[in-house]
Amino acid sequence: MSAIVQSLVSRRPRRGEDATASEQRFLLIKSWGYGFWSDMNHVFGCLLLAEITGRIPVTHWGRNSLFADGTDADAFGHYFEPVSRFGLADLQAISGATHFPAKWSRDTLRDENRAKWDGAGSRLSGSHYFRRRETIAVSDFYIHLPDLVSVLPKVHPWHGRSVGQIYRAVADKYLKLRPHIQAEIDAFHRDNMADAGPMIAVHVRGTDKFREPDYKITLQSYFDVVDSVAADWKVFLLTDQAQCVESFRGRYGSRVIFTAAHRSSNRMAVHHDRATDHVRLGVEVIKDTYLALRCQKFVGHGLSNPACIVSVLKEWPPGDCQLFGPSLLERNFSRRMRPRKKQGRLSKLIEKVLGKLGGPARIAGSSGTRG
Repeated sequence: MSAIVQSLVSRRPRRGEDATASEQRFLLIKSWGYGFWSDMNHVFGCLLLAEITGRIPVTHWGRNSLFADGTDADAFGHYFEPVSRFGLADLQAISGATHFPAKWSRDTLRDENRAKWDGAGSRLSGSHYFRRRETIAVSDFYIHLPDLVSVLPKVHPWHGRSVGQIYRAVADKYLKLRPHIQAEIDAFHRDNMADAGPMIAVHVRGTDKFREPDYKITLQSYFDVVDSVAADWKVFLLTDQAQCVESFRGRYGSRVIFTAAHRSSNRMAVHHDRATDHVRLGVEVIKDTYLALRCQKFVGHGLSNPACIVSVLKEWPPGDCQLFGPSLLERNFSRRMRPRKKQGRLSKLIEKVLGKLGGPARIAGSSGTRG
């Protein structure tokens, strides 16, 4: 790592309970607005960015979150304990606060999809936040944790660790499940998995994912992996596609274990179904993910965020975690998502409409991580 990059991240504001109000600097983490673990991958990136820049992280998943309850409440709080003692209202109450990028102010902090894809302050990667002195920095566009690993200051205790190790360190420090979700996970494991013997977790992301050109995989590929383990192994199936459950049960019968999660029987992703309880969907995704981490082996697709998260939140023994194709975590997103200085008429109109609706901006030209 160059001395120039080190100098950009070495001068950090004081952070912690002993800092005065004027010394505290914050990073507001807004919702990326796509699939649950895609949004959480953005949170992981922002939490590491907060570590690098010495800022206090504050989450606020607003109405554009696909896992919100339709109110202005922080949807992140439906699933996890706060990452700090501050909330959005606390930031709005800071007298004389300055904001980065300049599209944000005390009056606009609750806005969603504000010049997110085009215009000044759009598509900002983590490096844009180095050495910023504003009181409140706001991230509403995808921050990729692996892009930041190489710039961790040498004095930081996580310096020199691998991407997987840093994911686990961030999770250990910041992510604590809400008690009722943890209890639900423990209850399912106790009743269905604890005494079932060795188990392989299989994540099959269906529905709209099959439309993506890079997502080329058949169920037979998963069957081949499952068939390679002993016949007495159970199969914990994570999938959003009802037909996948039928296929696995038809092949493996009572060996297949799965939760009563909401699933789709067509190509529409479950988190785009407006008739569904979206907070419950978030709980179901977390439940499946954390249960998969309790299995002895795992197989999934590298272009699916849940599979990538499972691959790093546990230190799997060699050969016990298999991803088909390259992992999303191996991509450099800061190079793929360059900021645009000018905003086109069409994208500006789309952002205006989606901002009112609270939905995610889906503008052509994005190469982000969404599923």
